[in-house]
Amino acid sequence: APANGGLAILKTGDKVRIDLNKGSANILISDDEVKKRHAELMANGGFKHPANQTPWQELYRNTVGQQSTGACMELATRYQNVAGTFGVARDNH
Repeated sequence: APANGGLAILKTGDKVRIDLNKGSANILISDDEVKKRHAELMANGGFKHPANQTPWQELYRNTVGQQSTGACMELATRYQNVAGTFGVARDNH
C-alpha cells in the first residue's frame, strides 16, 4: 500500500482473486474504477500509513520489499545462496 499499489486502493467489500499458480492477486473491479481510485489516492497525497508503534514495524517497513520481489528483507537477498556458495554458515539458524 505505501507504494500506492493495489492494496492502497482496496476498499471494504471489494472482491479479490488470488491465483497461487500465477502468483497474482487482483481486485475484481473495472479498469475505469482502478484509474479513478488511483487518481483519488494521488490527489490526496498518496497512501498514508499509520505511525510506527514498535521498532519491529519500523524495521519491517524500512527493509522489506514489495510482493513482486518476494516481500523479503532486501538486504537478505544477497544471502539467498550462501550455503551453495560458501557451505552452511556456522550460525545458520
